[in-house]
Amino acid sequence: MKQQTIGIIALLFIIAAMAFPAAAASDENERETFLQNFEADYNTSIINSTNPYNKPVRILKTTKSGISVMLDKVLVTEDALAVSFLISGDFPRENLREVRLFANIDIGPLLPYPPDSFEVVDGGGGGGAPWLYLLTEGNDKPLVAMDVAEARLMSPEGYVSPSDPIQVRIRVPRIDISWEYIDANGIMQIQSYYEDEPLEFEFVTDGVELAAQTKTFQLDHTFEIDGKTYAFHQLRFNPAQLILFTGKMRVREDSVEGIWYVEAVTSEGEKITLYSAIYRPYEGFNGKILEPEIIHALETTKTLTLTPCYLPGLAEEDNSFPNPGNPAYDCSPERAVTVKIRE
Repeated sequence: MKQQTIGIIALLFIIAAMAFPAAAASDENERETFLQNFEADYNTSIINSTNPYNKPVRILKTTKSGISVMLDKVLVTEDALAVSFLISGDFPRENLREVRLFANIDIGPLLPYPPDSFEVVDGGGGGGAPWLYLLTEGNDKPLVAMDVAEARLMSPEGYVSPSDPIQVRIRVPRIDISWEYIDANGIMQIQSYYEDEPLEFEFVTDGVELAAQTKTFQLDHTFEIDGKTYAFHQLRFNPAQLILFTGKMRVREDSVEGIWYVEAVTSEGEKITLYSAIYRPYEGFNGKILEPEIIHALETTKTLTLTPCYLPGLAEEDNSFPNPGNPAYDCSPERAVTVKIRE
């Protein structure tokens, strides 16, 4: 029985090797050279290639099987460190379904929160679906995919200062590649390859430029909705991240009734949506800004008007959760507060 098991494992290994052969040295060198000179263009909700506060990292590692991973850029905002990876290998370009890596990010040093910063609360997280973000097209260039990862600078245990040098250690234990194909019976199948040779990246970075522009405004703004009192305590502001510290924003934890987002408007009319910060160690709202035009608006705005948007309940006809801007939300300007950002 043991010999049969070993034989099956060996057969599976041979099939995987045939489906995803190791790259020739010349092809590998070509991909590495291409990645080292490639200016990637991408846009995600975590990091994009055009944010003016990005910093290049450009560390390249290649596994023994020929998968090259370039740690491209890092973005440090007030409560997050985001990184982007460029991934290239001898992938089957046709019917490619997923190119995803898994990144474990350690950052430090961890500092204690100053007294009366905010009331620390715990949060949760979620999973994800197959990921494929291709950056090159056609067969005249090496195939390049992109993935992103993020680590929080704020946690219930303490915070990592964006204004000081941050020691970053990233371990990539696995890369997943999958593609679709039609089998002999005409049925769509999925072929997968898992690269489990770990890659490690270490570097030092900071968010000094943004930290120098970070301002904290005490608000002490209270208002009532349906007989319940809500409060905006403090705004932490910089051109790439807005954090609004508040009290409890929902009637009950198991109820949808409450304030689900805050609309921030600059003096020139640019709008930014601050989403409920469910997964962070404080009660409040958070808006991460990546688009250069909105960043510029925040770099020059004289005021910022914060309007709470209240959801009284879900519509009975479909019971679906509405997107921001839906008329189901009550965004009464009477409950707004205007903060003076600069003269």
